[in-house]
Order: sequence, then C-alpha cells, then structure tokens
Amino acid sequence: MASSRPKKFNSSFVKKFNFKDNRFKLQPDRKGFLCTCSFGEKDCQKEAINLLREYSEEKDNLLEDNTGTVEESTDIMDSMDNELQNLSNKDNSDWKKFTPLATGVGNCLFIGTTIEDPCELMYKILEDIENTKVQKTKFLLRMIPISITCKANLQSITTAFIDLFAKHFSSEPTTFAIMFNHRYNNSVKRDQIINELANQVASLGEHSVDLSGGAKKTIIVEVVKSVCCLSVVENYRRFCKFNLLSVCGRPEKRTAEGENGDSESSGSSPKVKKQEDEQVNTEETEKEHCESIEREKEIPDN
Repeated sequence: MASSRPKKFNSSFVKKFNFKDNRFKLQPDRKGFLCTCSFGEKDCQKEAINLLREYSEEKDNLLEDNTGTVEESTDIMDSMDNELQNLSNKDNSDWKKFTPLATGVGNCLFIGTTIEDPCELMYKILEDIENTKVQKTKFLLRMIPISITCKANLQSITTAFIDLFAKHFSSEPTTFAIMFNHRYNNSVKRDQIINELANQVASLGEHSVDLSGGAKKTIIVEVVKSVCCLSVVENYRRFCKFNLLSVCGRPEKRTAEGENGDSESSGSSPKVKKQEDEQVNTEETEKEHCESIEREKEIPDN
C-alpha cells in the first residue's frame, strides 16, 4: 500500500490569496474615516457607509443635470437608456468611493475613501446632525476623518505631518491641541510623539497650546496596531470628539435590545471601556507636556 504524502501547496495561489486579502486591510497611504462602536461591528460598518454615501452626493442635482443634457432631437427610448446608464455608472462609482478596511481591533473599523478631503464631508455630517438633532446611527458611535495613514513609528509620523502642518499652520497664529490614542501598540512612545509634533508646530509660527476645550485646531494621532491614522481637525470639542450620538443630544450608553429595550445594563464593553480610560489618561499627559512647552516659551532669554 503506497504511503500517503503531504500535498504541496501552490505558491502562486498563496501569493494571490494574500494579495487579495491585504487589499481589505488597513495599510499606510490611505485616507478615510476611523469608526468605533460598542457592539455590532457589521451593522456599524453598514451605517457608516450609508451615512457617507447619503451626504457625499446630491441625488436630486444629479437627476436634474442628466435630464438637462439630453438633446431635444433624441428619441424617448434613447434618452431613457442614457439616463439609466448614467445612473448605473454613478452608483458603481459611489460603491467604490467608500471601502471598508479591517483594522484587526475589535469594535474599531476603517472606511477608506477616494474623496479629496474627508474632513470636509465629516463637518457637513456633524453640522447637519447638530442642527436637526436627528439620530442618524444606532451602532456607530464615533467617526473621525483621517487625512493620511502611515507606519506606526516616529519618523513616519513626523514625515506624514509635514504637508498637513503646512496646510493648517502656515498662515495666521492659532491655538492647537494634540490628541493621542493607541490600540494594541505599545512601541510608539506617547511622550516622544507629543513633544516632536508640538515642536514641529511651534517652528511654523506663533501658535499656542489650548487644552481648555477651545482649541481651533486639534492634531489627531490614532495608532491602530502597526498603522497610525493622522489628521488635523477643527471644532473637536464642539462636535463632542466626533461622537455622533453626543452631537445629536442622545446618551452614549444604550442597551443591546435597542432604544425601547427593558434592559438597563449595557453600555461599553470591557475593551471599549479600557480604551476610553486610556484616552482620558492620554489627554491628561498631553496637557502636562504641552503646558511645559508653553512655560519654556515664556522664560525670557538672559
């Protein structure tokens, strides 16, 4: 009886499989939206994409533009075919505009995008929620616009911030704050990152630190495993740290059964609670470092 031999794997198939798998993972040189939830990651992902698609395009204007471009001499059937074709192409582009990317961290996902400025779209969503007080999501809690992603190390972070700082801090003096948070990564030193970024901003002009909640610019540093998500946003405190439920005036903690559920014990999971505690400690550390930098500026030269 012939002995059984182990089957050999096709190396080309393995490489092809890994390539397809990595396309849907969070990697450097991407932009989009960092989303968090307490439970229901799949539902959170659907809510995030639907919300972004809703505010990204004006469907009514699209229909009016397509109708106006049809020539009068065109046959009715041809005009209908053209309109359906244009709508189909537009829908396909909308689906490609927002792509979910896996982060490898529970209750934390990333929606990649091809739009030019994720912050502009995020401001539009938050301002509408703030004015209407209408709850747009049930599972999605926070949605932070990310201008660029890079590798989670000091050199990559400072290099990626060069263009962002030149865009936001090259004009008139302004106030800023630094918000640092990390998930499943202890190699990136918080103190080192804060000092380096604060000095980099100070070298661009007479900008001052404001951690009282009124800072005009907020530097976002979100480390997720081996990838760092970076952005410079405005009105961070006004929009309740980009918490959609808080912006519309709803409580953050909700039951798993929904708004009409009888259970009162739900809220955040232990992992999310731990991340929230780490963020509070992070903000306190940032305040101490930024205040020390301000004191050094105030010391007169002898």
